[in-house]
Amino acid sequence: MNNSSEKQNWRKRIVSWVDGDREPKDQTLFVMERRQPRFPRPSEEEREKREKSHLKKFFNWYPIAATIICVSLIGILMAAALSMPTFGQADNPINNEVSEHYLEHGEEETGSANAVTAMILSYRGFDTLGESCVLFLAVVSVMMLLLRDEKNTDEHDLQKMRSEDIIAEEHHDIILKQAARFLVPCIFLFAIYVLLNGETSPGGGFSGGTILGAGLILFSSAYGPGNMRMILTYETYSAVRTFGLVLYITLYGAYIFIGANNLPNYLEGMTLLIDLAVGLVVACTVYGFYAMFARGEI
Repeated sequence: MNNSSEKQNWRKRIVSWVDGDREPKDQTLFVMERRQPRFPRPSEEEREKREKSHLKKFFNWYPIAATIICVSLIGILMAAALSMPTFGQADNPINNEVSEHYLEHGEEETGSANAVTAMILSYRGFDTLGESCVLFLAVVSVMMLLLRDEKNTDEHDLQKMRSEDIIAEEHHDIILKQAARFLVPCIFLFAIYVLLNGETSPGGGFSGGTILGAGLILFSSAYGPGNMRMILTYETYSAVRTFGLVLYITLYGAYIFIGANNLPNYLEGMTLLIDLAVGLVVACTVYGFYAMFARGEI
């Protein structure tokens, strides 16, 4: 009886100690000493005052720091501008044998009388090829995100698009349509001229392709996407865009091979074909961005 009562008393004391009623006198395991926090937590008012004081210090020093940074940048830019050679001097570093070689032998080595076209499509044509690939990948990425297909288009969206087409056909802009009837052929003609004359005059693939893409945008805006799809379907658009990039890669690869093997430095019309290839890529990129952001389809 004594043993059982002692066990029960021991259990009661342990339970009461765990519950927090009191500490056992004889069987104390450990005592958590409650100490005052070394850094007491500030109140909300003290915190606000501290933040305001920090902000006040920041705004006091901010104009000084900004002034020092601006003056330093102005000093660096002025020193760089003053150290530059005088414009037009014959002994300037830019007037070296490299630029003279490009200007004197550009037409002979590239077949292009326009020095800018010779530089873009021949001397630094590999860089231009990279730019064309960037444009191609950019429009592909936009199409992956915004193109409406069976996976991300339901019947409600299709019905809404059909109703928008009907409204656009019934309430078309007469002024825009009449203006486009005159401007679109002129834009296309000018784009072809810029593309074909990039060797001898300012122009080429980038500018001509941009003009051509602007003409496609104007035609689609004036006559509607339904009439646009009669001229340029999604399959045709994808084929032209891919054909332009593949044609550029093939032509420039042949161009590098011809020049590197001491064969004739250029084929007749090589630069013209490269201009056309770049123009196709740029035109499809410009129109693709417009079509994707406007309707989500070509």
